[in-house]
Amino acid sequence: MKFTSNFQAVMLIQSSNKHGASSKNGKPKRSLYGLYINDLPDEILIRIFLFFRPVEDELPVLAMVCRKWRRLLQTTSQLWRELHIDPTHYAFHQFSMVCCIFRVYGFHVHKLTWYKNAPVYESMFVLIPRLYNLRHLRLPILWTRAVVETLQNLRLLEHVQINGGFALDDEDLDLIAESFPLLKDLSLNACWRITARGVENFMSSLPYLETCRIKINSGLPLNDVRSEHAMQEGGRVALSVSETMHAHLVSVLCLHFVPIEMDELWMVVKKLTCLKKLSISNCEHLHGIRLVSDSLQKFYLFNLWNVLFVSVETPELRHITIDPGLESVEHIKVFAPRLKRAHINGSNVLRTISLQSDKLSYLELSSCELLDMRNFREQLASNRNLVCLRVGCLSQDSLLLDENIIPNLQEFCMLSDFACEAVHLRSPRLRFFHTDADNDLITLNHIYITANHLCKVALIGMPALKTMTVQCVSVDAIELNLCSDDQLQLDSCIIQALGSIGFLRLFDCKVNLLSVSTPVARTVVLYRCSVSDYALQMALHGCPNINHLNLEKCRSITKVSLDAQPLKFLNMFGCRDMHLLQLDCPQLLAINLGQCPPDVKVILAGVEQELASLCDRYQVVMPSDNIRWSHDYPPQIYVCG
Repeated sequence: MKFTSNFQAVMLIQSSNKHGASSKNGKPKRSLYGLYINDLPDEILIRIFLFFRPVEDELPVLAMVCRKWRRLLQTTSQLWRELHIDPTHYAFHQFSMVCCIFRVYGFHVHKLTWYKNAPVYESMFVLIPRLYNLRHLRLPILWTRAVVETLQNLRLLEHVQINGGFALDDEDLDLIAESFPLLKDLSLNACWRITARGVENFMSSLPYLETCRIKINSGLPLNDVRSEHAMQEGGRVALSVSETMHAHLVSVLCLHFVPIEMDELWMVVKKLTCLKKLSISNCEHLHGIRLVSDSLQKFYLFNLWNVLFVSVETPELRHITIDPGLESVEHIKVFAPRLKRAHINGSNVLRTISLQSDKLSYLELSSCELLDMRNFREQLASNRNLVCLRVGCLSQDSLLLDENIIPNLQEFCMLSDFACEAVHLRSPRLRFFHTDADNDLITLNHIYITANHLCKVALIGMPALKTMTVQCVSVDAIELNLCSDDQLQLDSCIIQALGSIGFLRLFDCKVNLLSVSTPVARTVVLYRCSVSDYALQMALHGCPNINHLNLEKCRSITKVSLDAQPLKFLNMFGCRDMHLLQLDCPQLLAINLGQCPPDVKVILAGVEQELASLCDRYQVVMPSDNIRWSHDYPPQIYVCG
């Protein structure tokens, strides 16, 4: 029996207990295992209930089963301790379920969070004050004075996110401090009317405050006449906070549309001794960035069009992102021994980059058409722990990377702005070679890959590709031109695997030279490919041990001669010009000849066979049938409409 939900399963168990609870003489009748679900200790039942999500799995409905379950639900706090509300996919009755939880079990709730940008309906919001033990609150709503007054009974709040907009001013901050005196973790997000003095007084009024996140001018509407004042006051807030005794409480600082200069920024960051995350965008007075911090871990830069250079020295930095919009930056220097991930968009003006790290494992470079290639190679060679490299536009027509430069590289990705004509990649630990699926790479003509054990090569969106060569010990999967409507014109496709090929699939490819050399190939798929009989025959001679050969809709093929001992499945569906099929495959199980010519000649082990007689020995899809196979091993059968 298959249950549609956990609740139905539990209800069925409880129902069976009720129906079999007693016999005719009134004595309790034991179940097959001698125990009813309600005979279990409360602790075990609670452990079972903990697997239910309060809203999605309709946990309150369990209170209707019996008195014992109702008591457990009402007295077990951990069942309701944390609530995450995501109303974007709620059914109508689930909104009522949320209101029921707030009314009946609200005193157990300690943490309430709402999905980002999801609506908070008034019918739910007015019940939040019932959660009088609430410690953590995050609502995607605009905090007004009316909101503060509605929530001011939540005296035990310790963690809160405040989205102020133009509705919240300094007096409202004072009311928040008075209403929630136990606040420990505070986030001031997009509060555009508050002043530096108001923030200072607010933080001073919270004696238990441990961490503060300040996001200045996030989402500021520039078409509002009040935005100019918000920009000026935002700069004063940043400077004022760094000068107060509460500077060590600031863990996150976001500066957007703030008139701050390089020396002021350097001083602010230096004084925020516990700053973990810094984000800067649209600060037009910044002409350069030079930072020194002992605590900074994440660093983001956006739309700083006047910045000429970036110099960062922070021993704790783990992540740096430089996104489009730094239209003047020419030099980037980062000294961060613990840096692990770097996303850098050079805006096609970046010339030199220096990443000094002992742990850099992920590097993404895009829009770097002026980047000095000698400098690029030096950076790769100096970061020998690099595992993932994602590359966009570079200043060279041919990209050559070998084991001396990238000895530990496991993943290589060509981004949508990749502009090289040829890629030569030789790395002993390479596992994954692929392209970004956003746009076509219209300049790439040649790919040469040399590795030991490849997991996957996935190449799509390369209309200009002419040659592809893969040399390895083994490869699990190679997929070329998948999900493309345009035929790929390949002069040569050469795949050499000393050990084995797990899965080889070519979609819509016209191949003049196809060479597949390997002792074992589990599945080979040529789907809607244009390949000559001779080229196909040479490819099959290179890999005689195929388990599943799929030549579906290869309409240029007229004859196939195959001597493969382990071949079990042969799919010739849609090969409408084929007239001769010559096989010597003792382990063959099934042949798909759907939509092939009805007069196709089939020769098995040198003896011509009638199609009707084949059905006695094999599973055969006849030419008149419209049955296709999947590309899996073993293949799945499905009927075309």
